[in-house]
Amino acid sequence: MKLSIIMDQYNNPYAGTESQVLKLISGLVERGWEVRFAVFRGTRYTQNGEFPVAIEELNIGSLSNPGSWLKAYRYGRKLKKNGFDLVHVFFNDASVLCPPTMSLAGLKTVISRRDMGFWYNKKYLHTLRLTGRFVAGAVCNSKAVAEITASSEGIPGEKIKVIYNGYPAESMPKTVPDDADKQSDPIVIGVVANLRPIKRIDDLIKAVGKLRKAGLRSSLNIVGGGDQTPYAQLVGELGIQDVIQFLGAQAEPEKYIKDFDIAVLCSETEGFSNAIIEYMRCGKPVVCTRTGGNPEIIQDGENGYLVEVGDVSGLAEKLKTLIEQPELRERMGRKGAEKVTEKYNLNAMLDQHTALYETLRARASQ
Repeated sequence: MKLSIIMDQYNNPYAGTESQVLKLISGLVERGWEVRFAVFRGTRYTQNGEFPVAIEELNIGSLSNPGSWLKAYRYGRKLKKNGFDLVHVFFNDASVLCPPTMSLAGLKTVISRRDMGFWYNKKYLHTLRLTGRFVAGAVCNSKAVAEITASSEGIPGEKIKVIYNGYPAESMPKTVPDDADKQSDPIVIGVVANLRPIKRIDDLIKAVGKLRKAGLRSSLNIVGGGDQTPYAQLVGELGIQDVIQFLGAQAEPEKYIKDFDIAVLCSETEGFSNAIIEYMRCGKPVVCTRTGGNPEIIQDGENGYLVEVGDVSGLAEKLKTLIEQPELRERMGRKGAEKVTEKYNLNAMLDQHTALYETLRARASQ
């Protein structure tokens, strides 16, 4: 079986989409598939030879340049000549450029949608509704993403397939603190997220400030890259410098998650959060915002709590509950780890992708 995967660019294997693409390609290769991987624009990572298959750099630039469309079409002709008939594309520019050019070259295109469309603008949506006519299938990583893809881009529901992200079946080892130690040590609240406004980390800092003001022993570890300046300023204004750690971007965030007692994600929008799954794999109770695909992962009161976006007081209250009830933290963490193993495992993700590819290929031959 043959499959071509095309992306705008591939920055590193730790980002959300890139990590899933790596798992998909590695899994397909292990199952005997021939995978051809190409990027519009090269990066340092695509040139270091560490990827499991060769990466072709197409040197495709602006969508407004007719030369970009011609390069994509010529690459499609090359794929067709080498026996490929199906392309799976990731990221924005590839989703616009590939469906019509690959169709002209005789290939079917599957697009991926993995967020709630924060990048949509009037120009993109107009173009996507035109090029979407050539889309054979769309893979969305949550029901919430599927709904917004259908409504915003006009992709028919019968072409959309929800396939949740996949992770190795085994749970991460948990670090269970000794109760005696936790009587004196602060409860560690943690978040893994880039320091961007959309992640609303300032809400979490304010919530921790409320907890400290109420006399609850807690600290906050922030794992993620970006400009710390505005957040550090807020920490200073609240006078909680002694309990906040900015740990920066980390290649293996689970090494830091294992030190959390409570894991948080208070984003304004999420498609399907890899961070939440990492929390659950490490057996941590989760407090997250009721947005996007988060309610599909977290059952309120079972494996964590859901709060409304921007509700700092509500966030602080749920954190307070978990701080005061260690047995609840343990129970929620255990249920989360069980759910990841059962529902979000790597084999299920690979099985669903291969089934989709084979269905589309069968339709093409009819």
